[in-house]
Amino acid sequence: MRAVAEVSTRTPAPARDFDIAPDTTDVIYAEDEEVFRETAVRELLKVGFLRFERMLQARPADVWAKAENGLGALDHLARLQNEGHITKPLLVLLDVRMPGMDGRECALQIQELVKKKLLRREPYVVCISSIARQVQVDEGGGNFQIVLPKPINAQFIEDAFDLLRKWWTLGCSRELPAWKSFQADQLDVIAADEEPVCRMASQMAFIQAGVSQDAIIEVEAEEELMQQLVELQAGDQSRPVIILLGQEAWAQSVADWVEDSVLPRHSAHPVRDLHVRSELREVSEVDSDRIGASSASSLFHALLPRTFTQQDVRWSLEYCRLWWLTRCVGPYEKPSGEVPRNVHSGLGVRVWA
Repeated sequence: MRAVAEVSTRTPAPARDFDIAPDTTDVIYAEDEEVFRETAVRELLKVGFLRFERMLQARPADVWAKAENGLGALDHLARLQNEGHITKPLLVLLDVRMPGMDGRECALQIQELVKKKLLRREPYVVCISSIARQVQVDEGGGNFQIVLPKPINAQFIEDAFDLLRKWWTLGCSRELPAWKSFQADQLDVIAADEEPVCRMASQMAFIQAGVSQDAIIEVEAEEELMQQLVELQAGDQSRPVIILLGQEAWAQSVADWVEDSVLPRHSAHPVRDLHVRSELREVSEVDSDRIGASSASSLFHALLPRTFTQQDVRWSLEYCRLWWLTRCVGPYEKPSGEVPRNVHSGLGVRVWA
């Protein structure tokens, strides 16, 4: 990210050219599997993103950057801040599961650069993944403008470019989770354990990490925990909930409650009239060696040992931050064709008349 900032702050953002086409759109494509990478390249060429003869001639103006992970994509993003068709759109295509840095984290880092106004060229980020359905359902599309399954075809790409055009010319965009706020003093925390000493220890550790003491709720029984979850749904929906769960047996009840409340088996959409906060996070305080070997480990987002340190707490909060800022509230929807009133952009908040 430092390299991107150093490159992008040297000169002001270029004026936008609204006459755009695939053959003048710079592309960054991060995919670690060669077979999918070559398939996508072939389909992109069909749409006109890069003519094959141009690729052979390797003209400097024809930018086609391929990477094997998110780190490589960020390196190309830094380079293309001052290279390529700088008055035209910059398209970033990301797989999700990649070594080193996955597409989920890469998309988040790109949005954080946009939020800090460190990019001269704000990219249009598209997910191309074999777990596209999971990204749509579990994460609401995450920090991707569009989520596509792989292998992709020319029709998918043409539809995506139409949406890119509306984003570039009109500002039509999805509301991305990276723009949500995350601060330690803006969290709601439930310390759930039968042992008073354990509840007190976990409270003090998270208070020292910046969590407000008034935002921490103590519970000593499973029934009380479930009641507190229900009551918290009437609270501020912009605040994530952390459950410090010291009892392994209670985890399944929490997981069942989230599934039944947020996405009932017979409903395709969240139950809006219940004001259910779908972003719930469970951070375990139980012995991580013991629970990590049990079937209950899949019910937790993070595991902490009984004798955890402040470094462990900071790690869990950072993990929670990444979780919170990569998941949308509500179901995935493609960007609409309507012009929004307020759109986040690399220039700050763009207000439309």
